[in-house]
Amino acid sequence: MLNKKVMIVSLGCDKNLVDTEKMLGILADEGCTFTDDEAQAQVIIVNTCCFIGDAKEESIQNILDLARFKTEGKLEALIATGCLSQRYQDEMLEELPELDGILGISAWHTIADVVREALEGKRPRNLMSTGVLNSHTTKRLLTTGGHYAYLKIAEGCNKRCTYCVIPSVRGAYVSVPMEELEKEARELAAEGVKELILVAQETTVYGIDLYKKKMLPELLHRLCAIPGIVWIRLLYCYPEEITPELVQVMKEEKKICHYLDMPIQHSSDRILKKMGRRTNRKELLDKIEMLRTEIPDIVLRTTLITGFPGETQEDFEEMLSFVDMVGFERLVFFHIHQRKEHRLRDGRSD
Repeated sequence: MLNKKVMIVSLGCDKNLVDTEKMLGILADEGCTFTDDEAQAQVIIVNTCCFIGDAKEESIQNILDLARFKTEGKLEALIATGCLSQRYQDEMLEELPELDGILGISAWHTIADVVREALEGKRPRNLMSTGVLNSHTTKRLLTTGGHYAYLKIAEGCNKRCTYCVIPSVRGAYVSVPMEELEKEARELAAEGVKELILVAQETTVYGIDLYKKKMLPELLHRLCAIPGIVWIRLLYCYPEEITPELVQVMKEEKKICHYLDMPIQHSSDRILKKMGRRTNRKELLDKIEMLRTEIPDIVLRTTLITGFPGETQEDFEEMLSFVDMVGFERLVFFHIHQRKEHRLRDGRSD
């Protein structure tokens, strides 16, 4: 038993948050208690992100800021996990001596062993191959207030968009078996969760690796049958993978929110091709028209990227015109800063 007071800082996406909640569950079984007070924590774990430059810098700055509690607080071990650890494992151990251990994204289930070794001064590095699943049946300690929870239905991605590091960090697309997801959802419902938010790098191709066809509609039917679940919400639905079968399920099942998070990233055919995306402007417009015809009250959220290498003012204006024409209910812009890679600590305060 560890019996330590632990603090976990979870950065990045909601998929990372699910891993954080499962690590909390493992550490709770080891007798650990939890705190939000850095000065009281004996072990601090930073679940990092490196999806964009700002996320990478935020992760590094958090590690450096928290390291001071080795002298100002009770901190005995500072550990990094998540995407930054997976991508920059050698650099992190070399350039961040403040770290007492690192843990890769596929090895979160070994968190107790890593903490134990870090406390013994061994400075562990535990990274496993991506593209494989460890157990998704680990009991979670929810951090979302208890009324909603994220259900991660897959890991990794096969799309390989040119701007995205996820496939090289998290590996190929791997679906969680449907039986495990049902079990986890029933456990969450028993804890009082009313809303399930389905997440993956891409939810719409769920099951393609395990069952050789898209199984998101079948999964939704099964989740809707679970007593206690009132709402189900879908995130990360790539437009080219939204099928008539999925739309029909959304219309039939009253528990499924008429909401889709549908990242399109741009509307210029030229930039979409450079991005390695699998839709063009016309296909996007046709898909949106179909969704609003079939589900008139649907709420559409999307993400767009500006500053992509090669984007002209004309491309940007075309995207603005597209946004005005479509009228998304929710919209997020990411701006690409074109800059050279530096050492991890460059530009970060000590």
